[in-house]
Amino acid sequence: MVNDRLLLDISAVTFDDFNTLRYGVTEEDIMHPILRALKKSSVNVDEKDFLSGYFKADKAYRKSLQETFRESLLDGIIRNVLLSLGCRSPRLDLKIRKAVNEGLATRKSTWYSDAIPVLTILRKRGYRLGLITNTHWRLLDETKKELNKYFDVITLSYEHGYAKPHPSIFLTTLDMLGINAKNCLHVGDDPIADVKGAKKVGMKTAFVKRGKRKANANIQIEQLSELTELLQMVKTRKMVRHKDG
Repeated sequence: MVNDRLLLDISAVTFDDFNTLRYGVTEEDIMHPILRALKKSSVNVDEKDFLSGYFKADKAYRKSLQETFRESLLDGIIRNVLLSLGCRSPRLDLKIRKAVNEGLATRKSTWYSDAIPVLTILRKRGYRLGLITNTHWRLLDETKKELNKYFDVITLSYEHGYAKPHPSIFLTTLDMLGINAKNCLHVGDDPIADVKGAKKVGMKTAFVKRGKRKANANIQIEQLSELTELLQMVKTRKMVRHKDG
């Protein structure tokens, strides 16, 4: 049983993206279509040297991210690798952006079956909705357009500069939503990035259990649809108490 007081004053809900609302269904590593696109743009680089340089740079990026939570854009990492290999192609930044766009276009993802219904129901009930996601991959315009249908605020780590669980990415989102931390519930599948990060700034937390990991969240759910049921249950009890009082 969920303690009513945990959710009584919730007026906004923020969500993690991947493995919470959506999941990827593409198997090929993104660097292969990016490399093919670079070659089409006459960026001449040895494939073996490029991949070796990239995976080394990616490892360094992930280590830095874990230590500082500072986010880097994929385009910049690729640019640094190409420059380290002596590539001085004209209009290199533009070619990299177009190649990354082609790579991103091959990444197929889909919504969990109950995700859109849950977002739609919450909006109809008057909740402010936010998306807080860690990604150093740019969101394509069509993806942003789709997400904008459901969220009042979208905070992307590569635009913000810091990734979850850094407090600033949560606090910035709360500020844009115009909501106090205690009045917002954050929903995610990562015990550290989502649960620990959100709790640290005073938000309520809901852990979506999609695997074996455990989290010290205020509530735990296995399906997103449980969220609307819990919030409706609390709202109903609140109305009854108000009426009786």
